[in-house]
Amino acid sequence: QVVKTISSGKKTGGDFLNACVSRMGSWLYCLAEDQNMYVFNIQDGKLEQITKVHEREPIGLCHHPHRNIMATFADDGQLKLWRA
Repeated sequence: QVVKTISSGKKTGGDFLNACVSRMGSWLYCLAEDQNMYVFNIQDGKLEQITKVHEREPIGLCHHPHRNIMATFADDGQLKLWRA
């Protein structure tokens, strides 16, 4: 059963590669092929922020289970930590 559908509204630039939910369940972080991280408000599905996270193709992201820290990693071997 689908509970909610969220869309970035983008027509080009690739697909989402990975997604995770914030520790409090308020935000959905999506990593895309266009090297951006899209942040959605889970309550209303609104796109709140787009951040360029890597110069090369991203591989994945994860959210720390107890702190407001995100990690993204990419094809260039970089792992970046972000304040969520």
